[in-house]
Amino acid sequence: MSTNRLEAPAPTPQSLALRESTRERLVSAARARLASGEEATPRLVEELCRDTGVRPASFRALFPGPEGLLDAVNDQLVEECASRLRLAVTDFVPTPGASGEAALVEAAAAMGAARPLDRSSLVIRQTRRSQALRLGVGSAGAAQAERRFVGALSDAFESLFAAQGRRFSWPPVLAVRIILDTYERSFEAWLLDGNAEGDFVNAPYISRSLPDLLARLSEPAGPAAPAEPKLAE
Repeated sequence: MSTNRLEAPAPTPQSLALRESTRERLVSAARARLASGEEATPRLVEELCRDTGVRPASFRALFPGPEGLLDAVNDQLVEECASRLRLAVTDFVPTPGASGEAALVEAAAAMGAARPLDRSSLVIRQTRRSQALRLGVGSAGAAQAERRFVGALSDAFESLFAAQGRRFSWPPVLAVRIILDTYERSFEAWLLDGNAEGDFVNAPYISRSLPDLLARLSEPAGPAAPAEPKLAE
């Protein structure tokens, strides 16, 4: 005996565009609130739905919960920060003849000018990690966001080093994580001291600590090592 099954109609381009527009509206509204230090809670979701005119049912169809919305905001920040750094690397032209410490100072200055982190992204990233650690909710999403951030920056740093004839001497993921962690902590301290975020490019971390760190995590790129001969099976 056959059973007729009612299949859901395929989404139309209009419905997909509306879904994406609604998602972007919620993410933008959430980002503005989260940048001030608010946490992603059911109450925040309720207020965002009211303020943006999105029905709660529509919100639940887009995000599994408040943490899902926070992850979407975090993903947006990761891509923006990585894009700024990739653009800076693409535009970076080392001074002819610059080498050694002088070349690494130039590379650090290019990174600082790119502003891979700004105040709002720092606040939201810290809120995401803090909420996951305190509440034990969404920790997998927070860890995944960190891995995406490190992965997105690894390619940019490899290109930055290649422009100077250098390469990672440490495992790239570990090296980028060290750079990201020290950059973030130094940027936070800079802001806590009352300095303007746009002036961080002139901070001692950018002019002294970061070049030294880049030197320790990289080495001159020599010829590729010959492939190991394969043993006959």
